Amino acid sequence: MNHLSFRCLVFTAVLCLWLPHPAAAQNFKIATIAPEGSDWMKDMRAGADAIEKSTQGRVTFKFYGGGVQGNDKQVQRKMRTGQLHGAAFTSGGMGLFQHDSDILSLPLLFNDNEEARFIRDHVEAELRQRLEDAGYVNFGFAAAGFAYMMSTRPIRTSADMNGQKVWVPEGDRASFDALQALGVAPVVMPVTDVLTGLQTDLLDCVAAPPVGAIVLQWHTRLAYITDMPLAYVYAALLIEKRAFQRMSAEDQAIVRHVMEGIYRKFDRYGVADNDEAMQALLDSGLKRVPPDPGQVAEWRRSVDRTFDALAAEGGLDAELLGRIRSLLESYRQGQGEPSSP
Repeated sequence: MNHLSFRCLVFTAVLCLWLPHPAAAQNFKIATIAPEGSDWMKDMRAGADAIEKSTQGRVTFKFYGGGVQGNDKQVQRKMRTGQLHGAAFTSGGMGLFQHDSDILSLPLLFNDNEEARFIRDHVEAELRQRLEDAGYVNFGFAAAGFAYMMSTRPIRTSADMNGQKVWVPEGDRASFDALQALGVAPVVMPVTDVLTGLQTDLLDCVAAPPVGAIVLQWHTRLAYITDMPLAYVYAALLIEKRAFQRMSAEDQAIVRHVMEGIYRKFDRYGVADNDEAMQALLDSGLKRVPPDPGQVAEWRRSVDRTFDALAAEGGLDAELLGRIRSLLESYRQGQGEPSSP
């Protein structure tokens, strides 16, 4: 090779380093417990189609519905190893990724959806940023309304819970401790195993939003609903930031725009859908049971002490918990008004 050819080869190599390279195509593999054919799957697939079109095929999504990828912990492991790039989680599962992201779902924290919305307006952006800082891109929280205690026998008092096999999701330390404080021995089980647990009498009581109880068919094994909002439930789609950042900045912006729009839609209609589902449960034959008022006040005191203990050992952010309680107190005294969703 002569000197001129060598210099041309070097120049070409350097030029290739300078020239911009197209971003590699990214196919996101996403797990969810939402069944195929559900509204969640339909909306997410529509969003994926819009993203694929807007990115000219550079970004695609493959969804694994119905819990086929396993429970939350199994999905988390697959995300770490790159088998999956993300998943949709409800509160109770997001704590696996950033432990304060579940704080709004603490049992008996809120009295109603208006209180929950007020607190979300003040802290949701911070919680989303904590997830991002932990390495997980998200597109906003979507409300699913409140979970209620549903059981095979009526529950009005603590005594009614004696001997009940009450389900607690894997990793939900706050709910586990709260139930123990109420004198209940919780049964820890992944959400994907709950229906089997109800069918085989391993469980006879669950806490779930009505819409979830219907979608997952849990209601077919239950008879009573304790008429007390137990825990605020919300959901988010989490994607590994490392995978997300393989896209160009332009494609990242497209994905965020489309997915945040979908999650705003979910958030707008989630509470109303849950209320409709509650009526559907009652129409199907489940009976609403009012709890004993004095017992509810004692339950609240017991779980509050549990949260204080959990915060003291670092299981919850004590400062954030204190801030939420202060905001709630102000709101209940009429010093704050929630903004519209």
